[in-house]
Amino acid sequence: AAIARQPAPRLGQPWTAGPPRFPTRPQDIRLESLESLERTAGRPMLSSWTNLTVYHVNPLHLGVLPINMNTADLSGDAFFDLRSAVLPIQCAGGNASGGYECRNGEEVDADLVITRLALSVRDSSFGEYSRCNICGDDGVDIFSGLPCRPKTYICSCGEWWGMRDCTNETTVGREDIGRAFGRWGSCRWSEWIHAPWKCWPWPVVHKTGGLWYSTTEKGHCDAPGADTNACTWRATVEKVVNKSCSSGLIHAAVEAHDREAGGGCFDGCPSRRLHPLRPRNTTDPCWIYCFYATVLGPAALMPGGDVASAGGMSRADIDAAFSAPFRPEAEGGCPALQAPALPPAGRQPGGVWRLREALADRAYRQARRFEAAEAGGGGWSGERRGEQQRGEEGGGHGAWVRAVA
Repeated sequence: AAIARQPAPRLGQPWTAGPPRFPTRPQDIRLESLESLERTAGRPMLSSWTNLTVYHVNPLHLGVLPINMNTADLSGDAFFDLRSAVLPIQCAGGNASGGYECRNGEEVDADLVITRLALSVRDSSFGEYSRCNICGDDGVDIFSGLPCRPKTYICSCGEWWGMRDCTNETTVGREDIGRAFGRWGSCRWSEWIHAPWKCWPWPVVHKTGGLWYSTTEKGHCDAPGADTNACTWRATVEKVVNKSCSSGLIHAAVEAHDREAGGGCFDGCPSRRLHPLRPRNTTDPCWIYCFYATVLGPAALMPGGDVASAGGMSRADIDAAFSAPFRPEAEGGCPALQAPALPPAGRQPGGVWRLREALADRAYRQARRFEAAEAGGGGWSGERRGEQQRGEEGGGHGAWVRAVA
């Protein structure tokens, strides 16, 4: 009788009321019984979820759950990271001349980490992509110009000329970056003559493609008091690694490809020839050029260059480089950091909030001690020290549009 009162949805369809019917197939009875139990328990239906593996870079002290944040699939994460390699040149004149990219906390903060997560999204919940960023110290979003609470995340939606705050919307945003940025993946001779480096990063989108996602606190199924029938996403942290370790492995993979299949571009840089034992200098324009020439192929860095025919690293090689940090440490991956998430911004500090803040602070100090122990060993730790020093001096790198990412 209980079965006859409530119709069973087809797999992947939302539960809706309808006229009574008696299931005629055994699989209908099983499906309906499972979903009735889930509803009785107040949990969303398993059949209506899409499971994804996503990545996110942000400051450790702001937590690693993507609450009011953006994430990406592996290709989308590679696009953002590869595109950002040019920022030491772009931001060399300071934050003002480099643009908002040079002030993005997800790039210039001293305790950046990268998190791999298992993200589950309700199938019908993909919507407009939100550009989530860390609010500036002046209470203004560096990307949209909207007012916000300093040092917390804000998400903005809409066209560039009329953005709105969409932090409180529930849908999970999704953006195909090939479509969004594909038209920017070319360079004009007028740009190349005045600043050749402007032609290096944009073709990356044609090499990687990828997807970006946005998730808000309002749609978080595991938030206190969340409506499990209306929420849209939940996430589980799989591994957190230091950004400097991840970058070190990726840079080493690109340099190795250049030695084995390229023309020895990195070894030809003056800084490498004169000081072969020093850690790599990722702010050296020669190193940055060789980085893009190896990944994309030298011809792709010129106006009219075609990524498809320019050679460079294969998609499989790029994917392997960006997956490497998340392998077990015994297999060459980065050490895992224990980084608990902080409560959503805006909650009044109570006992639980202070406890979580203390745990996050301890994880932060753990990361710093690990780097101190690695000091003097070269490799990624030496590279990280240079990055941290530049960030403390105020020049730093900026995330171009992880504003958009």
